[in-house]
Amino acid sequence: MTWRRHLAAARWPAAIFVLALIPRLIDLGTRPFWLDEVFSLQRASLALADLVQDSFLNHHMPTFFLMLAPFAALGHPQFWLRVPSACFGALAVMLVFMITRRIAGRLAGVIAALVLGLSPTALAFSQEARSYTLEMSLILIALYGIVRLALDLPAAAAPLKSRAAATGWLAYTLGSAAALDVLGDGMPWLLTANIIGVILARLSPRPRRMLANLLIADGVIAALTAPFYIAMLFFQDKGFVDSVMWIPSLTLPRFWYDIGSVYLMRIPDAVTFKFMSVATPPFLIEFIEAALVVAVLVAGVRLRRRPALFATLTVSLLFLPLLFTVISIWRPILLPRYILWSAAPFAILAGIGASALLSGVRPRLRLSIVGAGAALLLVNMAPYYHVETKPRWDIAARMLATDVRPGDTVLLYDEGALPILKLYLPAGAQTAVLNSAVGSVSQAHAALDQGRRVWAVFGHAGQNGGSQQWFKFYDKNKELGTPRQIQVAGNRIYIVLYDPPALACLATATANACS
Repeated sequence: MTWRRHLAAARWPAAIFVLALIPRLIDLGTRPFWLDEVFSLQRASLALADLVQDSFLNHHMPTFFLMLAPFAALGHPQFWLRVPSACFGALAVMLVFMITRRIAGRLAGVIAALVLGLSPTALAFSQEARSYTLEMSLILIALYGIVRLALDLPAAAAPLKSRAAATGWLAYTLGSAAALDVLGDGMPWLLTANIIGVILARLSPRPRRMLANLLIADGVIAALTAPFYIAMLFFQDKGFVDSVMWIPSLTLPRFWYDIGSVYLMRIPDAVTFKFMSVATPPFLIEFIEAALVVAVLVAGVRLRRRPALFATLTVSLLFLPLLFTVISIWRPILLPRYILWSAAPFAILAGIGASALLSGVRPRLRLSIVGAGAALLLVNMAPYYHVETKPRWDIAARMLATDVRPGDTVLLYDEGALPILKLYLPAGAQTAVLNSAVGSVSQAHAALDQGRRVWAVFGHAGQNGGSQQWFKFYDKNKELGTPRQIQVAGNRIYIVLYDPPALACLATATANACS
């Protein structure tokens, strides 16, 4: 029966989804929120009209936050607000399997799913209460549609009578429109897809009809998305370029960080834009990187005999990072989260290439090799669960709640920590900590002169382009005197206590200290 065939066909994608979801649920609620996720919680907790206005004001579509709103009411937001991202991250892995299987068979699909499913960066975004894995999944639906069109160009360029062509155009149109209605990051995808569409039209037996179908699809996408972007314009008080001014200049180390994080299985430190220091032997990481690069190159060679698919996958992989690298010469914008979805075509190509390399190997040996590769990827990913990827503002909040007394002053290196501290501070401690927070050393110095203790707190609330610069912060505060106490919350946040001169004299019991 038809339903039995559909059920049988769905077994492998369903199994891939479940297996990909498991690592995304591990420790999902244990890491504290950082600034971006606190904004998600705040926005999802607003009334409908305020949620929409706040989203548009900050250059975001309200879609994702409307979806989060019911989860915000469930309690334990560190877990529940991240559940959708975990599910969409697993869905992206399933879609990569489905796309690759359609191109090169089940083995290639499994390998591609392993590459994306065990990517530390894809895992990290799957455990963050932001919309990036949802965006990635929607773009993959659109890419699935384009792949179906590339596999049958005569049907793609004909009136939409065949099921394959109708499914392909529908997936491309609705996936692209939905991606744009979730995040403006979908704009580069639309440009990428149209470049692919023009190339496919040139390869098509009926280029004009293919271009006409593409224009119709783009018209539907525009109709489904333009009203929201027009509405967003009415809420703007600054341009998009001004909103990304915090991104540091692109350097070779930063470029390697972006590429290594998204494509080559390195564990990223999203705060400092460097790789995490882990115990994994360097030769293991380098072996994985080399194997992935070789597999992708082999796929490129194999697909040259299938020019439509070659164009679809290579353009979807290369255009986005190349575009953002060129733009970054003028205005830095290259970040892992902005090129995240291009990790999917990289995984697809790696699966196709690896499958081709294993095509002449006996089935049992082939299974052993794939299993060994999966084990290596697991070993490479495992340290992610043990490193501090998010600043421990939850620990810092507990320390400040215990130590800060009424009348003390809190000097914050990053005032973006205020909404995070508000989330984690007990209600009884919020007044003492938050109402006394200042952002300049001169304000802290004035508090000391007035006889108040000062707690200097160093730590980043979100992403920062350089190193943490703790020692620069410490040196800058030397005019506050000699600290009486230094505490560390996790590995990233330092809390330093400075006594006013009178208390410092009593602590040292030395008359000279008062002079």
